[in-house]
Amino acid sequence: MADTLICQYIPAGCLLINVSIDADSSLSTAFAALIQTPQWHFFMRKSDHLSAPLTLPIELQDALLASPTLVPFNLLWTQGWIQLAYASQPPSTNTQVHGRVRVYLLPHDVNRGTQNPRSELTRSISALLRQLEYSEGCWQGRNVYTPQPQPTQKGGPVISDKPDESLLSLFNQVPSPNPRPDTTADPHLRWTMQCLLEGQIPGLTTTLYPYQGRSVATMLQREQEPGRVIDPRLRPALDNDGQAWYCDDVSGLVLRDPKFYDGARGGILAEEMGTGKTLICLALILSTKSEPSRPPDPFIAETPRRRTMGSLMDMAAAAANKQSVAWKPYFEACAAQFGYEYQHCISALTRPENRAFYKVRNTLVEPRRSNRIAPRVVPSKEVFLSHSTLVIVPSNLVKQWQNEIKKHTTGLSILVLVNKDPIPPVTELLRYDVILFSETRFGRIQEGRFNGEGYTIDVDCPLEYIHFKRCIIDEGHKLGNGSRSWKNDVMRVIERLEISARWAVTGTPSRGLYGVQSYEPTKITNSPEHNPSQDPQSELAQRQERDDLQRIGNLTAKYLKIRPWANVKNEIGDSVADWGIYVRGYDRKDCLVNTLNTLLIRHRLTDVSTLLPPVDEKIVVLDGSYQDQLSLNLFSMMIIFNSVQSQRIDMDYFFHERQRRSLVQLVKNLRQASFFGGVFFAAEDIAKAVETAEGFLEKKAIPINSDDEDLLRQAIEFGKEAANNSLKNVSNRFHSMPIYLKDFPGGRGKSWSLDDKDDEEGLVCTDAGLIHSLQNFLTPCLDAPTSLQFMINNGSLDQQGIAERSQALAAASDADNSATSHTPQTTALAGNTFLGGDYHTALKSKDLTSVEMQSHTGVDPHNNIEVAEPLAKTSITSTVSAKLSYLIDSIIKYQDDEQIIIFYDNDNIAFYLASVLEILQIQHLIYSRVGLSAERRAQYVASFTDTQKFRVLLMDISQAAFGLDMRSASRIYFISPVLNPQVAAQAIGRARRVSQKKPVTVETLVLRNSIEEVMVDRREHMTQAEHSRVKSVLDDGKIKEWIRNPKIHPMAKAKEGLEQTALLSSPQYVFGRGFGRRTLDPDEGLILGSPGTKKNVNPVKVHDGVHVPFKPKGGLKRTSSPYSTEGIGGNIPSGVVPERPMKRRARVAWVDQEV
Repeated sequence: MADTLICQYIPAGCLLINVSIDADSSLSTAFAALIQTPQWHFFMRKSDHLSAPLTLPIELQDALLASPTLVPFNLLWTQGWIQLAYASQPPSTNTQVHGRVRVYLLPHDVNRGTQNPRSELTRSISALLRQLEYSEGCWQGRNVYTPQPQPTQKGGPVISDKPDESLLSLFNQVPSPNPRPDTTADPHLRWTMQCLLEGQIPGLTTTLYPYQGRSVATMLQREQEPGRVIDPRLRPALDNDGQAWYCDDVSGLVLRDPKFYDGARGGILAEEMGTGKTLICLALILSTKSEPSRPPDPFIAETPRRRTMGSLMDMAAAAANKQSVAWKPYFEACAAQFGYEYQHCISALTRPENRAFYKVRNTLVEPRRSNRIAPRVVPSKEVFLSHSTLVIVPSNLVKQWQNEIKKHTTGLSILVLVNKDPIPPVTELLRYDVILFSETRFGRIQEGRFNGEGYTIDVDCPLEYIHFKRCIIDEGHKLGNGSRSWKNDVMRVIERLEISARWAVTGTPSRGLYGVQSYEPTKITNSPEHNPSQDPQSELAQRQERDDLQRIGNLTAKYLKIRPWANVKNEIGDSVADWGIYVRGYDRKDCLVNTLNTLLIRHRLTDVSTLLPPVDEKIVVLDGSYQDQLSLNLFSMMIIFNSVQSQRIDMDYFFHERQRRSLVQLVKNLRQASFFGGVFFAAEDIAKAVETAEGFLEKKAIPINSDDEDLLRQAIEFGKEAANNSLKNVSNRFHSMPIYLKDFPGGRGKSWSLDDKDDEEGLVCTDAGLIHSLQNFLTPCLDAPTSLQFMINNGSLDQQGIAERSQALAAASDADNSATSHTPQTTALAGNTFLGGDYHTALKSKDLTSVEMQSHTGVDPHNNIEVAEPLAKTSITSTVSAKLSYLIDSIIKYQDDEQIIIFYDNDNIAFYLASVLEILQIQHLIYSRVGLSAERRAQYVASFTDTQKFRVLLMDISQAAFGLDMRSASRIYFISPVLNPQVAAQAIGRARRVSQKKPVTVETLVLRNSIEEVMVDRREHMTQAEHSRVKSVLDDGKIKEWIRNPKIHPMAKAKEGLEQTALLSSPQYVFGRGFGRRTLDPDEGLILGSPGTKKNVNPVKVHDGVHVPFKPKGGLKRTSSPYSTEGIGGNIPSGVVPERPMKRRARVAWVDQEV
């Protein structure tokens, strides 16, 4: 009879009970009687029919039900949701009897028609599941057993959530794709997958790597046969009879048989950076290029109703389209093999009246009966089946996608829509294999629905009337940003489209998921002295992991629409699955693992690392020049003056909370000083600060300790020396970086110098701007020694030098005045200390754009123009920056054999470096943060990668985190260290790609005794959570502490002039490389336009007889100005020979340049 009672129940686990028997002697006698027999006794309800030997005495049953362990579950037992059986054990003391209760659970999918579905019961089941002891030994009544808080996993060991295992570790453990064509039921799919694995894809001109073929085949299998997956919320387990059951301890769901969902049609392509994710996507598109989409269940494809009887050919064509028959390959094969075109058949298949569509009449979600809000009725619309793939990419990657399509494929029909290009009507869109949108253009579809008061739903878009085969979003991790309810414009537009499969392409689905975890998780011991909840590092790591989990959950639910995470409240037959509750709240790592395994397409790094080129990374620590050391000590001096005289507490202290803005500016200038800091602090400012410090010591109005006094005296002594340094002073006066020339033409260097002198050795202290003007002025005399000598003798060269120097000095003065008027130092700082500043006027910025990308009238290297003797020897011997001299030597050494990327984080640094590259005639491009359109950036990347003209690319480090492919570069320089290793890895990933043919060399330049040494040390010792938290160097306590406690570093004595600079390893001639007569066009060498793809921005005439729900309004608008934003600015300076070629326009824009 007991078997009959529990036959439908699951023998799950036990509850341990302690019951006091002191108060009632009858209970004591009953317990003693039970101890003698090891038999299990059932709790009996009035409706149960069990013989007395199998049941508990009523008094004992009531006592047990009143125990604290069973009280919470009394209602479950009363309602028949559980069955209970009790067995006693010998008491461990005289006053306590220890027993255990077997718990049998009634599954929700068994005999539930008469059971009460109240929510408090499911909550009780949830609590019960978390409280049970699942050990088999405990179930069998053994005295000794191993505790088991989770049920035995079906087909494996005990389920463990492994709380010490990080999300990054789980991400890196996702199994590599392993497609099995033999398991597919569709023979066509099996054949296509086999072709992908063998690399035989029609239209693909590039051979896939084996891992790429596996990824594409897996993606295709998920699209065509996603199969069914068990609800990831369910734990598969074995009961104590060895039978399978499934439970969800969050919702309280218990099932005998699993609950299934349709597998995801899509997912996240998360292959490593540089492993060819774009090529994988193109191979996927080509593998199903001619296969139309199919209507989703329960819709049925149909064709327009005919007014008259159609021909047999038309009816056959309509039937083929309704069945989504891939007819294109058949006719293409007939044309290729037999020469039969079948034009009439193709015409019938593409006629509008034979196109297949289905009608969307209302939402598929059935509303809950308890929902008082009436569901919104969606108007019926006709959605046409198509073979098109929708691709959405960041604006700066559109050109790269076009280049990849041209390089790797043939036969694809592409439509590219960027900026404000109008969207063609439906009949035109149906012709394309790929519709490539820039992210900004796609987002404008949603913006067009805004009517000033809110979004309206009655604005049609042609995309809403097409059923796309798939949607691919490059850099799709951005869709996971924001809160759970937040959606950007791209997401809102996609929600209104009909799409069969959805893919997000990203190497890092969240910020913390990059690379391989190279450190062990922090082990925390629970001792009285150490509380994990109070450990800031632990809290920081947990917060970062929670944020990463939420981003993945947002991407899963909002874009990929993967169930159950995408379930909504107003549907019946299912429950809402809150990602935050399961994965974050209850730490259900099993849910996360199951979801990641079905979501990600990713090879483990061990499977692809051998295909990526080796990377030789090293830190290059440079001993700064005398001027470098002088600049760093000047900042230390100012901080010492400020700290001591403010007593480190007053509001005029650099580190006071109200001086945050001043501190940020100070640190920015301090970091720039690691490259070049001579422009900071005028001589009078230094002298004023020194005088104030001396007065402070003399007055002794404020007592200071001996250490501060010694520190202050060192700073005063150094300040007096710095104020009298002439090379430092000319750097500040001209706001430029001094460069030394040797063998100036005609010995007339004094007029072109910054200090109005030249020494006996023929050395001239000048700068890049004056050298550039000198080159322009003397270019007409390059191979005309007589004319050159005449200009030298008649004083024209001297006059021009004086004029150019005066103009440069006036420009620097104007920049100072402009900066002072716009950004004055409003708050007085202790000790009359200053922040420093490196400012350029608008004129200087125009000069910058001219300098950095102008190419002098260049000659072919084959044109052997003999340079006039007075010019042939003129050379650059040194600069005041150790980093700049090192970079010049390295670029000159490697540029012939390798292309070079130089990452910078300060526009002023880019200015100084680009100026020198220009006067050395080194072809380069600048990928700046502001001032460049997305189209221009794309042109730069394409030109740098696909041509050999440009040898150097200067790139703002903030722009390196996108999926740019610059595989042609094999040498990378970081002008200064990057604190976040993820940013550095993304930057290196621009060149480290499977298509890279050379080893990649990476050098990070660090100036000794600078803040950069501290940054490098902190980067190696910070945890991943700290890296995610720290947005600037001031966010890290140890770096901030280093800045707070500066010291004056000893400096070796050096004579004024050349000894205070960093010599080049070999002099670089000023009038040598690439000079000639021909003026170059500003766009020469750039790859312009859309390579090999059709860009259709014009409305197409609508075929008669086809209902097109959208018609463009208004005429065509110009999509961009016919004039380039990089125009030639400024007048020709006076004194310049008229025949001099015009300056070449620069290919960069800066902060103060209008765009």
